[in-house]
Amino acid sequence: MAKIVLHIGTHKTASTTIQDTFARNAPLLAQHGLIYPKLGRTPGHHGLVTDWNRLPAIYDLPDGSLASLRQIARDHAGGTDTVLLSSEEFSRGAEQARVDFGAVREALKGFAEIEVVCVLREQWQFIQSIYLEVSKHRIPQRPPLFVETVLKDDMVEGLWTNYNLLYDYLLQSFAPGEIRFLDYDTLQRAPGGILGGLLAHLGTALDPAALDPVNGGRSNPSPEPLPAWAANVVTEPQVAPGWLIKATTGAFKVQFGAAARSCMWTRDEYRTLRA
Repeated sequence: MAKIVLHIGTHKTASTTIQDTFARNAPLLAQHGLIYPKLGRTPGHHGLVTDWNRLPAIYDLPDGSLASLRQIARDHAGGTDTVLLSSEEFSRGAEQARVDFGAVREALKGFAEIEVVCVLREQWQFIQSIYLEVSKHRIPQRPPLFVETVLKDDMVEGLWTNYNLLYDYLLQSFAPGEIRFLDYDTLQRAPGGILGGLLAHLGTALDPAALDPVNGGRSNPSPEPLPAWAANVVTEPQVAPGWLIKATTGAFKVQFGAAARSCMWTRDEYRTLRA
């Protein structure tokens, strides 16, 4: 009997790398019993959330989200493969953008088994990555205000930072045994990295080395945190240009070494987020 897996992110946990790579290698994955459907014009299945979350038009599916989910069930629920649907937009917490998982589950009821897979990072890393992603398009709040927002709202940029609240929301539509949280750092250390770790979780015997990589195996990477923050301070309220981030990153590497890693939080902010 067929199984459906909803990979719901979270954001900045290599979701784009997974989507780009699985879309390119969909025929190979299908040979190993894992179906990654082509939906719309992008590798990620973001069109499956647009009934609830207004995203850019490029993600729209002609029949909308629920109708597309019902079609996926008609196409695959009677088979024996595992079907993987992937969009980090499934995990948004803002009320005006939350997916109705009860309706999603009803649309997919033809499948014998359903599982929600969610990858989590430690909050201090997750929030830092969200800051860096936002800063590609606009200057976000200064880091201390970012931390204040997290402590006050359990959310930043419409994304849950208290993972218990995300879990509580999922429990409204899924049984505990149908929800699997995977640790981002553990997956990174798996044979084959994130892709290998996810394939292993999905029970696919495919060697991740056989996958044709996209973007060198890293899609949408974040810049080095401290140099990116420094560039934002220089140019705010304007977005820091790529050449400036490259320059501040180069200066950072000269000062601290090519292998040096950074963190944009002060020690007190880091301890607060850890707590």
